[in-house]
Amino acid sequence: MSDLGLCWYKIDKSANDKNLPDAVVKNAASTLNLPEVTNITIVVDEQVGSNVENIDITLRGLPDNSTHDQYRTFIYKLIKSIKSSGWEHYYFVEDPRISGSQAGKIDSPQYVLGHHVSSHPWLDPDYPIDIDRWLKISSFYNWYFYNDGAYLNLKAWRHDSKDNPTETGTYLITLEFQSEMEFWKSGITNEKDRLHWKELLPARLNDYHETRLTIEKKARDAGIEIDDSYQDPPIHALK
Repeated sequence: MSDLGLCWYKIDKSANDKNLPDAVVKNAASTLNLPEVTNITIVVDEQVGSNVENIDITLRGLPDNSTHDQYRTFIYKLIKSIKSSGWEHYYFVEDPRISGSQAGKIDSPQYVLGHHVSSHPWLDPDYPIDIDRWLKISSFYNWYFYNDGAYLNLKAWRHDSKDNPTETGTYLITLEFQSEMEFWKSGITNEKDRLHWKELLPARLNDYHETRLTIEKKARDAGIEIDDSYQDPPIHALK
């Protein structure tokens, strides 16, 4: 798409195809192998630069109407592969650093002490949850990872079967890889501000950290442990 200054690369296959491609995503010293992918989308925007800033990949999951427990096992196996390839658990900078070890002290998904959080303790990739908590989560699951200036969001959408919704369903599993620039720009809606994301980032980070400290204080007061060992990964653009 030279007229638009875009290089658009896409593979779109049916999940029923017997010959699906594998994907290998490399970043720094990390190599992640993803077998049997149905969709790959990569866009390079010449106005931004010549680097790949975003990759979206959809995996072939289990057969339709597999059990929720089978899918839970399938996804945690994928998470194990992601971690072993060098990707580490990432907390959003505005979220409290509450690990999955404290899941039993959190009553509901999505919220911690009344605050909506993206890095929820129930979806800590280092602490698999049981099937009861798994099913209490609404239809969307998110796990977040970081690897040397790149960010990964593993997403799963659950669609319960009509005949036996508490036992079986179908899941759509995707992985979104973002460069540092794309990750931090994604929180800015104003197009002019997006052009100046680096200059705006320090003030945004200060606001985010204030939010984190507020929630963490409430959590400590409620007897919930904070993972003080976790430090936010460096942001290369601010060096």
